[in-house]
Formats: sequence, C-alpha cells, structure tokens
Amino acid sequence: MTSDTLKMGEPGTATTGITVTVTLRGVTSQVPWHEQIPLLDALLSAGIDVPYSCCRGQCGSCVCQLQAGEVRLRRNYVLSAAHLENGLILTCVASPLSSHIKINYDTL
Repeated sequence: MTSDTLKMGEPGTATTGITVTVTLRGVTSQVPWHEQIPLLDALLSAGIDVPYSCCRGQCGSCVCQLQAGEVRLRRNYVLSAAHLENGLILTCVASPLSSHIKINYDTL
C-alpha cells in the first residue's frame, strides 16, 4: 500500500471552493468538491454515474485520468508508478490539493 501525491503539492492547501471538471461518456460537467470527502463521493452526489466498487483503493474500478490540478491518494493498492506518471488516479481515495481539478474517464 502506498500514499501518493500526483502533481506534487502541499497537503492541506486546498479550500472548500474546489471545482472538478469531469468528462465521462463524451459529456463534460463541473462539480463542486469539498476537501473533506473523497472525489468519488462528490461525483456521485452530483449525479455523475461514475464507475466504482470497493471504495477503499483496492480494486481500481474508479480509476480515471487526472488532466489538471493536484490530488493526493490516501491509499493505493493497485496503481503502479507508471500508472501514476500517466496521471491515473483512484477517485475513491483522492483528496484535493488544488482548487481546480480536471479528470477524464474517456481517455482510458
């Protein structure tokens, strides 16, 4: 298990005014994200039907590509260093480190 930071940033620098731009099945939406909940929860609360399963960073079902911004993965049991270098993240364990995040499910 590892804890990883993508697009290196300082933990705790995000504010509650976080915006996520998400692309899924050709549709791009903007979603508010409060830093104290995982990205997956913010997406589901906004009615975005994203894939997920375990909600613990163990299965990889919630993987997407980070295209802008910075996140920290609280846990990571499935993504390799190469995956992380290519911007892949697990939304179920992602915490924000910047005020705007852009993710894409369609690039996988």
